[in-house]
Amino acid sequence: MHINVHELRADLHERLGLGQHLILYGPRGSGKSRLVEQLQARFVRARIPCAISPSTACLEDVTRALHAAYPEVKTEAVNKRTARYRLWTAADRRRGVLLLDHFTEVGSAMISFFRRLRGGVAGVLFVVDVDVERERMRIRQRGRSLALSVRMPLASRGQLRRLLYARCAEHGFSVEPDAEHQLLNTAHGRPGWIVLCTRLMEEGRYWHEGHLYPTLLCTDTEITLRQGDLKLLAPENWTPESGRAWKSPLTDYDEEGFCKNTRPSPPRKPY
Repeated sequence: MHINVHELRADLHERLGLGQHLILYGPRGSGKSRLVEQLQARFVRARIPCAISPSTACLEDVTRALHAAYPEVKTEAVNKRTARYRLWTAADRRRGVLLLDHFTEVGSAMISFFRRLRGGVAGVLFVVDVDVERERMRIRQRGRSLALSVRMPLASRGQLRRLLYARCAEHGFSVEPDAEHQLLNTAHGRPGWIVLCTRLMEEGRYWHEGHLYPTLLCTDTEITLRQGDLKLLAPENWTPESGRAWKSPLTDYDEEGFCKNTRPSPPRKPY
């Protein structure tokens, strides 16, 4: 169990440098991607081949990351299997590190290829988003065949408060104590959540007569963090007088007056 991010970063740097495979899991916005960028910078300074896969859902994503770590390997004129063999040979001659962010799928072909990278061939870090207990249990079951699991430590409330103050001072915001309390509670130890929240705070839809509406801001921050879909956010012209900020499915009617989500099904034909 790692107490803080500094201790975790040092431990991961040492283990990955030795060619070990590890799973780093934690909620979205907890700072995992930032930690991955810091690890890559360290390995690059040490002249160790290292590359990041921003999103990892298939073996092709792994192959692209491996090619980024070994750009001198010629893979353009060969098939995928030959390309992976050449990249594996390069890693076997000179150990490297793969940082696979937002790792979502574990197929049999991926497991087979990762097994070939064991034994000191290449260090691999699987970075997995885990927001609920069900996802954590699924990762533990599937990850047994991949690597040892390590949990991302959460930031303390004091660290989040200092980050919030710094971000608000940078953008010239002033947050009332009640709003600050709600933001810190909703962050749940996730510094990335605070960063995204203050980025959205620049938009006028979350302010009315100089007062921040934290509930609306917290909801949109969580939506953006989990879905990344700006169409799901509250309308830009939303005001407290305009009522509901998000469209309700109960008011979404079709031409015949039925709710689209509650339209009665046609009667069954008699046998």
